[in-house]
Amino acid sequence: MSLLEVEHLRIWDGRTGVVLVPDSSFRLSQGECLAIVGESGSGKSLTCRALMRLNRSGIRQSGRIILNGVDLAKLSDKELRPYRGRRMCMIMQNGMRAFDPSRPVGAYLLEVLSIHYDWSRSEMNTKLSAAMTSVGLQDPSAVMGRYPHELSGGMLQRVMIALAIVLEPDVIIADEPTTALDAVTQYEVVEQFVQLRGRIGSAIVFVSHDLGVVRRIADEVLVMKEGVIVERGKTSQLFTDGSHPYTRYLVSSKEAIRSHYLQLMGGTDVAEG
Repeated sequence: MSLLEVEHLRIWDGRTGVVLVPDSSFRLSQGECLAIVGESGSGKSLTCRALMRLNRSGIRQSGRIILNGVDLAKLSDKELRPYRGRRMCMIMQNGMRAFDPSRPVGAYLLEVLSIHYDWSRSEMNTKLSAAMTSVGLQDPSAVMGRYPHELSGGMLQRVMIALAIVLEPDVIIADEPTTALDAVTQYEVVEQFVQLRGRIGSAIVFVSHDLGVVRRIADEVLVMKEGVIVERGKTSQLFTDGSHPYTRYLVSSKEAIRSHYLQLMGGTDVAEG
């Protein structure tokens, strides 16, 4: 049985009438990781934010978004609020945008938890500290006392992952979570997602244009081009035997970049690594 079902999702600009995503449908089972790939402007992030109705003002949407049998599209903003965070948790590309810059990070985390649970402040601090330690954040109390601008992009991503560990959502939506990170931090954050999935069994929608990251984490892949899903299938199948020209273009472009990198680094065997 599917945990999340998206049926005929349509997204358009309410001011101009321009259709951005004409008709997308997909399903996600518990514990599964579904990646959405494509170039910038392909509709990945729009789709991602539409699942939680978080697109900017003026962007309209229609269709069904069914989570555990509940059609979220039929809920009012007030009715949807308990689902955001507790049932579906979004980890954004730019960690700085996820936090209020005028408050310490810990104030935001405690506020989110207080909305969804009736834990005491001591219980929340204990759970957050344990989760932060588990994702490699040293001295959690110091991290919680800092403002967002005092933390690096990698640290902010880890803070959001730690919050997801405590919330234990049914679905985690990760919108380009590694784009702004250096290679080492990117690897570490991806490994945190792999461990998070195994630890709490959440389903993951992983939005990315980095096929190397997708190959590491995803079970299935949707390929989007200009708002349209042009191909879908198992990750291994799409990387080796993609049928759509755009899929083959994305894979070949990734391999060309990788080959060039190996040449610069003195590597000779492109098939290795």
